[in-house]
Amino acid sequence: MMFGVPVPVRRCGGPCPQPDVKPYASRRYRIFSFATALLDGIYARVVGNLADRIAVRIRARGPITFADYMETALFDPEDGYYTTRASLGFEGDYVTSVDLGPAFGRSLARAVADLWTLAGKASSWDLVEAGAGRGILMRDLLGALERERPDAARGARPAIVEVSPRLRAQQSLALEGRDLRWASVAHSLAPIQGIVFANEVLDAFPVHVLARTADGVREVYVGEDGGTLVEVLRPPSSPDLRWRIPESVPLGGRWETSPAAEGWVASLAAALVSGYVVLIDYGGSESELLTREGAGTIRGFAQHRLIADPLSEPGRHDLTASVDFTAIRRAAEGAGLRFAGSATQREMLVALGIREATARPSTPIEQLRAASRRSAVDALLDPNGLGAFQVVCFAKDAPTEGLRMFGGARAESAARYP
Repeated sequence: MMFGVPVPVRRCGGPCPQPDVKPYASRRYRIFSFATALLDGIYARVVGNLADRIAVRIRARGPITFADYMETALFDPEDGYYTTRASLGFEGDYVTSVDLGPAFGRSLARAVADLWTLAGKASSWDLVEAGAGRGILMRDLLGALERERPDAARGARPAIVEVSPRLRAQQSLALEGRDLRWASVAHSLAPIQGIVFANEVLDAFPVHVLARTADGVREVYVGEDGGTLVEVLRPPSSPDLRWRIPESVPLGGRWETSPAAEGWVASLAAALVSGYVVLIDYGGSESELLTREGAGTIRGFAQHRLIADPLSEPGRHDLTASVDFTAIRRAAEGAGLRFAGSATQREMLVALGIREATARPSTPIEQLRAASRRSAVDALLDPNGLGAFQVVCFAKDAPTEGLRMFGGARAESAARYP
């Protein structure tokens, strides 16, 4: 419940699957071949909507991987969901923790201040958000930091990594008057000395979908049949993909893997000289995701409703998949980061004092506001919803012990993400 009314469905589709909305382009998107761009430009002039253009592309060149389809649906320059029509919040397609009021940003500000302290209280330090949506989280975080920890706020150099011009414009409005830097890739902000954080970014990276069949491991491609986009099973597009599906995935089962997300985490590690990377998203460890027994996690959202067919109307709805945090940790550590801890969002927010006691409201209107704030906090802590999201922190040339945000959860989390 939120403000006394039911909270619209989140991108996890009601109860979140147990273990960038925010957009972020993969390397393939950023380094698009001239020939492909030229052909797609021709197709854009010949046919109108994105589904038609994808169908024309498939007829001309053959089926494409689901990862290619997902990337086009989300990031196509002319018709991609995130580049042209992403709609967040209660009036949009889905809500995130940020939409439930400033409590989430205030709690993260405390985590950021703690990390700044552990790293040595630098007089000047970077605070970078990747995939900042409408800019509300950065706004709330900076405001809380200035109120509660002005010593940390004074030296903060805020920046946002964002590929969507549309969202950049919204961020600029939310953060009007602040000295802020934007970049399309983290490398443009290097060397980063401080903290990089991302809330619901990893789930938007394109995933390859692998299936275990009687003929061995196959990959899901998107083909075309009479103008309709359909699934096609083919040998994996890259030889190493066949080794990414765990042996315990049953016959007929599916597994999603995102080399793009792993590469992005490695790019953060390369841009970070010293400090921390904090990632928040829904998903779980490999062992937790395997409890789904081969059921996929890909889903689409529009107007707070699940989309039954992710191949329908590409570009007009969000597409997302649960994050494999075991793969993310492997990529981070392989790129030089050290695991500093993990917890559920509920555990982290409680450890940071989100339920701290306040003075009893004295007037009816203040009592109503206090009830609304409590309702928002309840939604953030819901163990079957946002509270089940995972929070993972990595360090580079910075301490990994004594992180208040993980409280007593660190020892357990080390075993969960081996």
